[in-house]
Amino acid sequence: MVDEFVNPFPGMNPYLETQGLWPDVHNRLISAISSFLRRSLPMQYSVVMQERVVIGHNPPEDTRRRYAIPDITISSDASGPNASANRRDALAEGITVLIPEAYWSRQKFLTIREQSRGYAVTVLELLSPSNKYQGDGRREYLDKRLRVLESATHLVEIDLVRAGDPLPVEVYDGDEPYRILVSRNELRPSAKLYPFGLQSAIPDIVLPLLNDADEPTLRLGEIVNDIYLQDYYGRLVNYRDDPSGPLSKDDREWIDQLLREKGLRQ
Repeated sequence: MVDEFVNPFPGMNPYLETQGLWPDVHNRLISAISSFLRRSLPMQYSVVMQERVVIGHNPPEDTRRRYAIPDITISSDASGPNASANRRDALAEGITVLIPEAYWSRQKFLTIREQSRGYAVTVLELLSPSNKYQGDGRREYLDKRLRVLESATHLVEIDLVRAGDPLPVEVYDGDEPYRILVSRNELRPSAKLYPFGLQSAIPDIVLPLLNDADEPTLRLGEIVNDIYLQDYYGRLVNYRDDPSGPLSKDDREWIDQLLREKGLRQ
C-alpha cells in the first residue's frame, strides 16, 4: 500500500518546487527551522523571523507569461497606397498596447541575535526562484548578501530550487542543482559549500554562532520530511508527470524508476 504522506525522495522532493506550491513550502520550512532553533539555541540567543517585499519591473522568468513586457510599438498590417490612411485611422481610434506591470513577492528569512547586545549573529536565507532569475529580485538579494558578507554576521544560504541561475561562488563550477552555503565571518572570503543532487540526501549542517560549543546541527532533510508528512503535500502533487524545472536524462530516468517502485506512478 502506498503511503502518500511520506516523502518518496531521499532528499529534496522536486515536486515541491512548483510555482503553485513553493511559496507555501518556503514559509513552512522557514517556520519549522525557526521552531527548531528556538528549541535548540542557548538562552543568550533569540530567533527573529523577518520579511522583505521584493518589488520590480523585471520579473523572474517563470512569471514572464503573466507579466508581459513588450516594447510598445504601433504597427499595421496594411500595405500599398492606402497604408498611410489606414495608419492614421488606427491612430485616431487608439491602439491597444500592454504596459509593464510591477511584480512583488514576500520573502521570509531568519536572523539569530545575541540578546544582551541585540546584534545579528547569523542570517539564514532560504532562496526562492526570484532570488536566482536575472532581474530586480536577484540584484536586490545580491546587494543584501554583499552587505551581510561585509559585516561580522555569519550567513547560511539554502538553495532547494533548481530554477534560475545559481548564486555566484568562486573556485567551484559543479552542476549539482541544490546547494547550502555556510559563510563564517572569521573565515571570509572562504566559505563551505555543500552541493547535492536529486538522488542524494540533504546534508546536515552546523549553524555558526559566537561559540562553537553552542552550535546546533540543522538536519534539514528531517525538516523537509516532517513538513511533507504534516502538511499532506503528497495529496497535492501529480507524480504521473515529471516535475517542472531542469532535469538531466539520468535524473528523469531515476525519478521514473523511484516513483514506480513506490507505487506512485504506473
